[in-house]
Amino acid sequence: MNNMTGLHCLSAGAILVAWVGATAQLPIEKLPSEHLKFESDVLSVLEPTMPSGTSQPEHVHAHDSASVCFSGSNMRTRNHKADWSDIVKPCSLGDIVVAEFAGAPVIHAVENVGAGIFHTVMVENMRNSGWSTDPPSSSPATVLAKESRAFLIYAVTLSAATRETEQVHNKPTVVILVSGHVTVGKKPLRKPGQWILASAGAPCSISTQTEAKLIEIEVR
Repeated sequence: MNNMTGLHCLSAGAILVAWVGATAQLPIEKLPSEHLKFESDVLSVLEPTMPSGTSQPEHVHAHDSASVCFSGSNMRTRNHKADWSDIVKPCSLGDIVVAEFAGAPVIHAVENVGAGIFHTVMVENMRNSGWSTDPPSSSPATVLAKESRAFLIYAVTLSAATRETEQVHNKPTVVILVSGHVTVGKKPLRKPGQWILASAGAPCSISTQTEAKLIEIEVR
């Protein structure tokens, strides 16, 4: 979502003004279209879904987030007291977008001006500072796709060559199915966008009978 904010570097004073103005707007977690699925003091998981022609009112992004695309559409945003942005082209299945909002909250409205349904799975890191600096982990069929102050994000690709992998993450990790069918621990994931929360420090096994792709978002 960060590529749609139109956010530029702000002075400390400008950030303060923006935040004061934000108090009248709902946080992103409270919007009905965001479909909050899980929330704790460490992380939240949302499933933003916007059919064609729908819009979101002004709302506040205050936490770093990582989003995985499952269905894209032409979108535009309007920052607080600004004009609508240029139209952003649809995201593609499995695209990952990381946004850094902690310490520099953003207020904007969003509109789906395309013909498709906009649908992502979004993970928020609820920390505002003090993120872990643990190095990335290593496991079969897994590569580091993105790294930020708030997240370690891995891409897992299972195939005939490697149908199973096991990982131990230092922090809570949201395991999201992108394609195929898998079993994570004892839980089957059969539909793209389904996810499971893997506990910190606990072995997490992932297996498939065919081929599968997943994204893992570790919250630092």
